[in-house]
Amino acid sequence: MLYALLGYTKEDMETSKKIEPYIRVLGCNTKGQSLLSEMYKANKKLPIITSVKGFTTTCRNKKLLMMLEKDIQATNIYTLGYEYDSFSNLDYTTKMITY
Repeated sequence: MLYALLGYTKEDMETSKKIEPYIRVLGCNTKGQSLLSEMYKANKKLPIITSVKGFTTTCRNKKLLMMLEKDIQATNIYTLGYEYDSFSNLDYTTKMITY
């Protein structure tokens, strides 16, 4: 049912199995920042997304952007359940949480 809500097709599922994954960082502390740095050094091809807006303007991989759009769509649907102040496109307006 979730696939239908998000509009996933069989082609989308096949594409998701073939593309390089990305790491979507929603928040981290100093230890997490250190870990992210180590992960980047170990595999510089692995996209680490800390800013959706920044990533979408620089990424040239159409399949990766399509998968990220599904992720953004899922966030938009999730926020519909907020009791107060349901906003769309929070992925573009909310900064990564650091503590």
